[in-house]
Amino acid sequence: MKNTLILSLAAFLFVSCGSTTKRDEDREDSLNEVELEYKLQETSTGLSKRPEWIQTPKKGDNDGNPRNYRYFVNESESKSKRLALQSAKARASASIAQEIVSFINNSYGEATQGGEGEEITEYKQEQLAKETQTFLHGTEVINTYWEKRKYLKEMGADKDQTIYMAYALVRVNKDTLKEAVDRASKKFLGDVKDPEVKDKASKAIEEAKEAFSNDN
Repeated sequence: MKNTLILSLAAFLFVSCGSTTKRDEDREDSLNEVELEYKLQETSTGLSKRPEWIQTPKKGDNDGNPRNYRYFVNESESKSKRLALQSAKARASASIAQEIVSFINNSYGEATQGGEGEEITEYKQEQLAKETQTFLHGTEVINTYWEKRKYLKEMGADKDQTIYMAYALVRVNKDTLKEAVDRASKKFLGDVKDPEVKDKASKAIEEAKEAFSNDN
């Protein structure tokens, strides 16, 4: 099999180490212990080192101006490379809507501290996330990456199996993102009956919207 890559412990630790703080080093060591359950057999780049954009999304945009976009990354795994890639792309796009709803819900919660606000159920948030996806026109998948991993019981895995791990990077224009936040917040606040609470939450969302659009 072409581009066969057998990853040793020393090499993996060298590649994975990306922080100088003690806390980050401890987290990296913990992740390394999990990932040593497999041997890396092949990657889409032919290299054992993962692309920088997985940790720093805007580094994966070679065409656009990063200042005009916000970036989202997600991952998926499957025994099929095609399915792993398709799922990673779908999850990355869906994560945009989910983050918008989380942002709105958090802003609402901060604006109504003290129990004066009405509870927005998890079901309504899930429904809003699905609807918000329709507001996100022009979302682009701009980068993908996959790894073929052979998990081995002798290395600590539950069973011997070959799995593809895929990552997808998507971008959305910040103006489109702001518009989606506006439309989603109107839907969200439509269920709030108290006019005073609704006005307070609306202002909180508007004040925080710029920071949300520029985050990353």
